[in-house]
Amino acid sequence: MEKDKKFIDMMTELEKIVGDLEKDDLDIEDGLVKFEQGLKLFRQCQEKLNKIEAKTKVLKEENGEFFLTDLED
Repeated sequence: MEKDKKFIDMMTELEKIVGDLEKDDLDIEDGLVKFEQGLKLFRQCQEKLNKIEAKTKVLKEENGEFFLTDLED
């Protein structure tokens, strides 16, 4: 995986792979290659998203003071 590849670009590539897999004329060998590429890309997206979520903070105000806290669900 390219270290500077953006999440949105990775998702776009994953969507293309899914579209290719949905085609009726895809042979089994090519389908398996696409599936493996998609699975690898999915895992990379998941890892990148986890890192992004870990860095997400929220600015809160309490008693006139501001502080950063983790983003809650």
